[in-house]
Amino acid sequence: KPTGFQFLLFFLFFYETQSLTSYDVCSILLGTSTMLVWLGVIRYLGFFQKYNLLILTLRAALPNVIRFCCCAAMIYLGYCFCGWIVLGPYHVKFRSLNMVSECLFSLINGDDMFATFEKMQQKSYLVWLFSRIYLYSFISLFIYMVLSLFIALITDTYETVKHYQQEGFPETELRSFIAQCKDLPNSGRYRLEEESPITFFCCCKRS
Repeated sequence: KPTGFQFLLFFLFFYETQSLTSYDVCSILLGTSTMLVWLGVIRYLGFFQKYNLLILTLRAALPNVIRFCCCAAMIYLGYCFCGWIVLGPYHVKFRSLNMVSECLFSLINGDDMFATFEKMQQKSYLVWLFSRIYLYSFISLFIYMVLSLFIALITDTYETVKHYQQEGFPETELRSFIAQCKDLPNSGRYRLEEESPITFFCCCKRS
């Protein structure tokens, strides 16, 4: 499996041999390779019990985080399309779908809130009233509920992993099933290798 360091060497070699003139493409590839190299160093910290807590938490929380983000993305896209259609002609930050997404993401992180409210043009009282309801509901929903649930999801996984490190990880279903069997190998309840299996012709003779 190729690593980020191998990608870095490959692109350096490609740059030197092919005389690549596009610095943007080369810088993106080299920057991504360098990032993958440093991310690959994290796996070596997994050998230490006190340093692999982040790795175990991310690995355990990743499936739930992906499912949660898929549900939250549906609500986010709904607000993006609604703001683009209704507020686009009246607000400079809602002129395109890309600008709407950037504006709403900034509002989630508590950035540029007052300017977003202030720049709303009061050409139509109905649209101005709708913009207030739209912005207040979005900020309240995502900051007070969605982000809080997201943090709680990560925190719950962190506490679970921390408890398992202190008390020991639970047994898997396979180990629990094997532990239920108390018979020894020489107890006579297991099929031995020299026993001939029952064939189709044997069944025909009995019938």
